Amino acid sequence: MHQQVRRKFDSRREFLTAAAALAASVAPLGRAHAQQRPIINPPALLDNEAGGYRVLPAGSVFCGGVVPHPGREIVHVLVTPWVPMRDAWSLVQAHLSAQKLPMQALCGMELRMPQQLEWQGFREFNAPYSEQLRKHRLILGNYSAVCRTNVVPAADKPAEAVLHAFSYCAPAQGRNTTFCVSGTADIDERGRIVAAGDVTAAGMRARLQHCVNAITERLAQLELDWNQATHVDLCVARDVDNLIGELLVPALGGAARRGLRVHHARPPIVGSEVELECRSALRELVLPG
Repeated sequence: MHQQVRRKFDSRREFLTAAAALAASVAPLGRAHAQQRPIINPPALLDNEAGGYRVLPAGSVFCGGVVPHPGREIVHVLVTPWVPMRDAWSLVQAHLSAQKLPMQALCGMELRMPQQLEWQGFREFNAPYSEQLRKHRLILGNYSAVCRTNVVPAADKPAEAVLHAFSYCAPAQGRNTTFCVSGTADIDERGRIVAAGDVTAAGMRARLQHCVNAITERLAQLELDWNQATHVDLCVARDVDNLIGELLVPALGGAARRGLRVHHARPPIVGSEVELECRSALRELVLPG
């Protein structure tokens, strides 16, 4: 048994090293920031028993991905109009309560921001978000149990950070595999922007390829692949039409048949240009904000 667990750790080391570097960069300030350490041999998956799902750990702000327990499934909810983050947590809690689910069933948050930030500003932005995770018992040890995507619209920006969508785990109504994976930006394992300053076709290719590779790795750690995704979301504000056909669609496999959502937006860090996320959900709701 020890050898089996050891092999799983070894197969995940490259991904977790990269996730640790990014999570350390976005950890909140103060006491929580001081507790953030490089991840060394964490559990293969953490169990959010109250929420009904298992977690691929990454850091204190976001997890790598989640998969539901048997008999449970991921539900995706679009919020319209967007709701300011100061009201978002109570909105989510009210919806989950109506479904007779605890707040720990929350497993994904998709945010929209008014502007890109430098790393220091992003740490400050993350501090109150992390406090909400702790308040609602969505931190397992030192790790967030919730996936997150966080981007800046290129036009019609919100005046403040808002909630665009969220995901939660509920009793299953179908048998298909469901999951949720955090959005991944064009930022490498050292916290450096891929092809920094380069927005040529070659630079954008490198950025998108990095995102594809990172999510492919996350899916593999969850024993999943792109073919099982029902939703793939690309956040980019530059023209990458050729790359979608040449690079992204072939990588998506069967998921490409279900289409690609493109958001005219950028990741939250100044200089980054591409973010990619995916999930599998049998139910998608639209919730009035």
